[in-house]
Amino acid sequence: MTLALILLVGAALVAVLAPSVLERMTLSAVRPSVVLASWLASMASVLFFGCSAVVILFWPEHAPAEGMIDTIVRCFSAVQHTARPWIGESFAVAGIVTVLALAARVVFFARRQSAASGQMQDFHRDVVAIVARREHDRGDVMWLDHPLPMAYSVSGRPGFVVATEGLSSSLSSVERDAVLAHERAHLSGHHHRIVSICDVLAKVFPRVPLFARAPGAVKTLIELAADQQAAKATSPAVVCSALAAVADAALPQPAWTLGLGNDTTLRLWRLRVAPQTRYSRLACCAAAAVTVTLPAFAALVVVLVFSTAACIMVA
Repeated sequence: MTLALILLVGAALVAVLAPSVLERMTLSAVRPSVVLASWLASMASVLFFGCSAVVILFWPEHAPAEGMIDTIVRCFSAVQHTARPWIGESFAVAGIVTVLALAARVVFFARRQSAASGQMQDFHRDVVAIVARREHDRGDVMWLDHPLPMAYSVSGRPGFVVATEGLSSSLSSVERDAVLAHERAHLSGHHHRIVSICDVLAKVFPRVPLFARAPGAVKTLIELAADQQAAKATSPAVVCSALAAVADAALPQPAWTLGLGNDTTLRLWRLRVAPQTRYSRLACCAAAAVTVTLPAFAALVVVLVFSTAACIMVA
């Protein structure tokens, strides 16, 4: 039960404290992909820690690593073992009921959102296929005859990009390539799916700060990450000029698509200060690992403090 308590404390620490830290990282010079990986790892760690705690409570005897943890927090374990057995069993039953209820909510909201967005995407795809034209050298781009500059991506199999003639006429060829590279980054990075998962989790856990604040933060980060990919394909200066050109004239886009987005000031600043590195994937993995291990260590410290207090009380 001690290990389960540590996991629950770790999940609580991440769920409450992580959003403020991650939002500050968004406003720093840390690469957007690294911050995005930290957000996703934080949400995954909360779910993993919570489910693991329930599994440990139902473990027939001592779960793996339980003996080592009990040795570290020996006094707390001694106090815990004096409790009546039905207390631990009650926690285990309550935990499994909670997990099943939350799993049912996840399935319900995921199915409802998938059905609604799928119908709208199919309808939008059919309409765009009729009114838009497709270039031979850019088969994944559908061009709409509209004077204002706009571009957005639509997920699917295959996904595609919708752009207006106004975008092509108001930007240079290099700037247009930067905008299209931005939209293709949304498709190749599966950003639509990431946003959908965050939206579902926010509906399932509306009172948990980490999940409630994730959709807005993640949408900003994927725009910043797509800007970085576009800057790799062209240059940061080209992406900045393209953003500045379309920021004031951009049209509203469908809610279930990903386009050029907002937060133009933040995005322009990020393009100027964000470091370019060849090891972005390694940095993302390292950030995710730290996001998972640091809360677990902090939770162990918290439980160790309570164990010390238990030792003092027993003495």
